[in-house]
Amino acid sequence: AGYRRRTRPHTMSLTAATRRPVPRIDTRYIRDARLTSSSRASTSTRPPPRTPSIVAKVHRPDHSIQPSADDDVGRSRRDVLAIAALFTQCAVGTPLASAAADDDDDLDDEAAQAAIEASMKDVLSKNSGEVSYPRRAAFDGAFGVDGVKAASFEVSNLWTVAPVVQDVTGESGFPATARWGEIVDPVNGVVAVEARVFVTKGFVKPSIADLGKPENVPVAKALGLDKYDDSYRRADMLGSYKRVDKTDGDRVYYDWEMVASPPPKECPSAVGCLYPQHIYLMSATVVDGDLYVLSLDAYPENWRLAGNSLKRIRNSFRVSAPEIIEPVNPNEVMLGEVPVGAMS
Repeated sequence: AGYRRRTRPHTMSLTAATRRPVPRIDTRYIRDARLTSSSRASTSTRPPPRTPSIVAKVHRPDHSIQPSADDDVGRSRRDVLAIAALFTQCAVGTPLASAAADDDDDLDDEAAQAAIEASMKDVLSKNSGEVSYPRRAAFDGAFGVDGVKAASFEVSNLWTVAPVVQDVTGESGFPATARWGEIVDPVNGVVAVEARVFVTKGFVKPSIADLGKPENVPVAKALGLDKYDDSYRRADMLGSYKRVDKTDGDRVYYDWEMVASPPPKECPSAVGCLYPQHIYLMSATVVDGDLYVLSLDAYPENWRLAGNSLKRIRNSFRVSAPEIIEPVNPNEVMLGEVPVGAMS
């Protein structure tokens, strides 16, 4: 009585006794990218048999020993291996899919570049690889007008310009006018709605410089354009310049950039009238007592696309004797609204 059996000191701990042996990791799980479930993984390596649990008796038998959370270590390791294999498969597949997409993009880029090069070769073959700036002239050659000088400007040979229409009837309020239609850039499209030349006989000033500084000139009124189109009267000056033609006896030209707002009745509000409707690039000079004015009409979107090119056209405006300008092509000149080629 009173004798109590003592546990041997070298007895293993409860945790060690209830822990299941850890199975060896088979590297074949990692290499097999097709492994998608833990059940398939378990068929390649069978875990060793479960070690019998050792139950220790203590002085309070009503408190049983609960198994440790480490019982599921083996099963958890197999699950981790299966998930790792699945991630391996995704990691291997992703670069391949990206590479395929990159190949498609490369093919598209190569096709686009080939189309661009073919277009460039076509343009260069038609123009011998050189860009030139031939003059577009009015009142020249066989279509000259008595007492009117030839007026011209330069445009790139890669651009297209509608045929010129000359009017010498005086119905426009000017003794002579010339109009070219749309000027088209093959890259940006339409860059100018039209180009016009106005001729006023017997101008009040012998030189354009006699009007004063270009920034102080009331352009529409001084050039007589306010009676031709009200948009000139509404135009505000954006810039002004003085140009001297050294090749023609230091002839003076005044150049302007004018911005015309829409008429009040077309404005949705007072703020809306501040947005331009037309942008005029103008150049004027006086030759032999007659006033010659070039006006390029462009919309704001045309100006944004090709503002510098339009300035170049305006700055190339020249008035001179007809013989120094290349004869115009009869097929590109119209009198009034009737093509010259159609006249008998």
